[in-house]
Amino acid sequence: MAAIRVGVNNGTGKIYANVTLSTFGRGHFKRHGLDVELVELGGRREMVPLLAKDELEVASQGPSYEFFAALDPQKPMVMTADHGSAREGRGGAGGIVARPDMIQSGKLRDFKDLRGKRIALSPKKYDHDWVTIGAALKRGGLTFDDVQVVTMDFGGGRHEGIVNGTIDIATVDRPASIKEAKDSGAFIVWKYDYEVRPGRQQRTVMFGHKFAAERQDEAQRYVTAFLEGLREYYDAFEHNVNRDAIIDVLAKECGDPRAVVEESPPAGLDPNGRLNKEGIGEDLRWYQEGGFLPWTLTLDTVIDEHFLEHSLAELGPYRPPEVR
Repeated sequence: MAAIRVGVNNGTGKIYANVTLSTFGRGHFKRHGLDVELVELGGRREMVPLLAKDELEVASQGPSYEFFAALDPQKPMVMTADHGSAREGRGGAGGIVARPDMIQSGKLRDFKDLRGKRIALSPKKYDHDWVTIGAALKRGGLTFDDVQVVTMDFGGGRHEGIVNGTIDIATVDRPASIKEAKDSGAFIVWKYDYEVRPGRQQRTVMFGHKFAAERQDEAQRYVTAFLEGLREYYDAFEHNVNRDAIIDVLAKECGDPRAVVEESPPAGLDPNGRLNKEGIGEDLRWYQEGGFLPWTLTLDTVIDEHFLEHSLAELGPYRPPEVR
């Protein structure tokens, strides 16, 4: 049996695959007879094209521009299950960040206070930070014309820009970066993702076309194993069941210090694994209305729930610990 190659981010971004990592580390895939190989890659820009070419079977990525742009409508990659969305107190550490003094002085309280601020944004207008900041501006009755856009790619340059005052606002996702900046006083999260775009589908379980179409038995067992792992993760952070054990597994699998994992808001999950179609649709509309995609897509092309439905029929609907 060929290995199932599962793409996960490398370095400090590996924690983005939190539910996959805990499912893997707790042995759920092995119990379902699956040979899962975690392949560490440099994020969506490297990972999604490999999934599109069937050089990966599975990836834990979001409904990004890279996903929609790389997709062949005749042989599509598909999103099959929830891997985390922005829910209150959940959805990872990422969000919009600013210097502590800007927040403490009252210069930045509500979304309308973004007016006139210098905001770091990717050179690529289809990148996810444009979607996030666009949503924040809309909540304040503003547009990009009301702020100063400073073109700057993701990474350390943004962090330095906030510290030295050349920019006021940026988006930061990586939990390790958030914790390091918080500890040093460089910047803190002003608004988490769930405050900017409640319900945003941040990550999904994505299958390559060949895996979904030609290895359906393995694909089905993968979703069932993943749903078991998702529910275990959900119970740990929602009901405090084996929470320490799950944190230990995550720290081991992602390589981050335990303190980073423990302080990072966990993934916001539907314990039945269902995707937020409305949130995915909002992202797709952004890219299509912006003219970034070469074709018009519908959600039916990119979402395949039949594996999840079979898994739910096998495992039954989620029941909280107190009623089991």
